[in-house]
Amino acid sequence: MGSVTDDEARIAARYPKASWTDYVLGGGAVVTLIVIIVLVAISGLERSNPPVVAMVRGFEVTSPSELTAELVVQRKDPSDAVECRVYAQAQSYETVAEDTVEVGPGTEKLTAVNVTLKTIKEATSISIDACRLAG
Repeated sequence: MGSVTDDEARIAARYPKASWTDYVLGGGAVVTLIVIIVLVAISGLERSNPPVVAMVRGFEVTSPSELTAELVVQRKDPSDAVECRVYAQAQSYETVAEDTVEVGPGTEKLTAVNVTLKTIKEATSISIDACRLAG
């Protein structure tokens, strides 16, 4: 029973024992994978909590050439000035007005801002394109 059969010899030749380089390469791959997972998690956490966000609370089309809206801006640090780009669209989805709304430094994290846009055609919606810290 102590002798090696032909099948065992064939399997041993086909699948040799792991060498130290196999362990080093495997360990390096595991470490690299862990580093990548940590970097993705950190990046996701940073991007999930931006320094400023905004939303349109409500809007009203006051005339075929004018739109008023209320924006709510939330900042991590209320002392930071903010710029938000807004645009209005017509029923045909074409952009009929654009503006950059500036919100100065304040004391509250949530700030309501009223915006009036002059349009070239009757608008049916208003959206926020982007918000960023000014400066």
